[in-house]
Amino acid sequence: MKTQLAIDLGHRHLRAVEASVERGRVAVVRTLDVVIPADVAHDDHAARGAVVAAALKAAGMGAGRATWTVFRERAAVKRLALPAADASDLPGMVRLAMQRESAVQPDAVIDFMPTADGGAWAVAVPPADVAAVRAVADAARIGVGRIALRTFGTAALAATLPAAEGTAGSTTAVAAIDLSLDGLELVVAGADGLRATRGVAVPDDEPQHAVTEARRSWTAHRLQQPGDAVARAVAIGPADVAAAAADALAADTKLPVDVLDAHPDVQSAAPLGACWPLCGLLLESARRAPVIDLASPRRTPDMAVRRRMRVYAAVAVVGIAYAVGWTLGKADRGRIEQQRASLRAKADEATPEWRRFKRDELRARHLDAWATSQPAWLDSLLYLNGFAPDPARVVLAGWNGQAVEDEVVAAKDGGMRMAPGVRIVMDAETADRATADALREALLANRELMVRSNSSEGKAGRRLPVAVELVIDSPAGAPVERPANGTAMRGSPRTARTGDVR
Repeated sequence: MKTQLAIDLGHRHLRAVEASVERGRVAVVRTLDVVIPADVAHDDHAARGAVVAAALKAAGMGAGRATWTVFRERAAVKRLALPAADASDLPGMVRLAMQRESAVQPDAVIDFMPTADGGAWAVAVPPADVAAVRAVADAARIGVGRIALRTFGTAALAATLPAAEGTAGSTTAVAAIDLSLDGLELVVAGADGLRATRGVAVPDDEPQHAVTEARRSWTAHRLQQPGDAVARAVAIGPADVAAAAADALAADTKLPVDVLDAHPDVQSAAPLGACWPLCGLLLESARRAPVIDLASPRRTPDMAVRRRMRVYAAVAVVGIAYAVGWTLGKADRGRIEQQRASLRAKADEATPEWRRFKRDELRARHLDAWATSQPAWLDSLLYLNGFAPDPARVVLAGWNGQAVEDEVVAAKDGGMRMAPGVRIVMDAETADRATADALREALLANRELMVRSNSSEGKAGRRLPVAVELVIDSPAGAPVERPANGTAMRGSPRTARTGDVR
């Protein structure tokens, strides 16, 4: 199972915890608590990093990244009451409040975590301290996953102890005294999280000095916050020091004070001693709640960067849309080209068959045009016979009709047409010349007909004295009786009457 590492590099002690964290619980695998050699200078980051690397290797610990701590006495920890504001405005408000109320450096590294009542716990440390942690980590070849204070690990433990269980805002609290020997810190926490903290440096590892500072810290807390109800207290640290501090605090506070040797969310086969707060830091990170991280502090958002990011996002969306559209269009074009090639091949294969079909169709329509273009000869005969002025004095001797054109042509509307004009040669015999002239005049009066004589004057008939041979051209078709508004192809009637008829 993958494990996590927490490292506390103090002035005189190096402590580390390797544990697996799952479902909000910590299972400790290995612990480390050694004294740093006296010849290693505090500001020699390379030497201190070498000590960390050697000690972890000897303890069998290894990790690519770790949670590191900074010195409590170098940090300014303050609870701030902030007005309601947008989340993006909180980093600037916290920095301004810390600079006004705690007199921190303008370039200090500041991070915060919101509280349930709308305020925030803020931590400020000099940038040199963060740089020192990174330098030691580089020398030890261990990455920096988070930088925090032991304070918040102790608060995470105290807030979940049985005596501190309850709802947010409960007055029940637990006081935890962290006796790390590099320093001492009093932490008061309840179900709503950290409530108060006070930390001081301890000049040496003498247990009596740690006990004295613990009593002073408790007295200072009671004077500053007399209304804070504490249900119990626990001492955290080496067994002998923690036991001595527990006895002294029990006499002063009249509260049950125990040495922390077990926790419902921490599983360990060996005593943890001063490593308990490191387990609390791992436990705090596992709860997915806001935490203090000086390695990546919350910063006021750069609005110009936000605008640029929006522009970049818009450009990226347009680019992605263009790329997707181009890709889909290219694929569609390929499919369309394939379909076009397939259809063209089919068309090329079908063209000869289509041409044969077209020829057969034209032939059939041509024949149909021939079949339907027979002039009404008999009706024409009866119609022309009616032009005789006196049917008793006229005898029709002969009749010959023919179509003027003998070809069928295609019309603009796609149909087949044959020219309707006909020519009729009519032989007649009349009783006298006047009757013959009257017949010609009657035919000439019909402007749809062009009439000319085809015989010489004075020719005698076989039955009646005067023979007449007339050639009748009808451009509009066979001369039959038509409606009065019927259309007809007309020649020049005046020319037909005067020039063609003799």
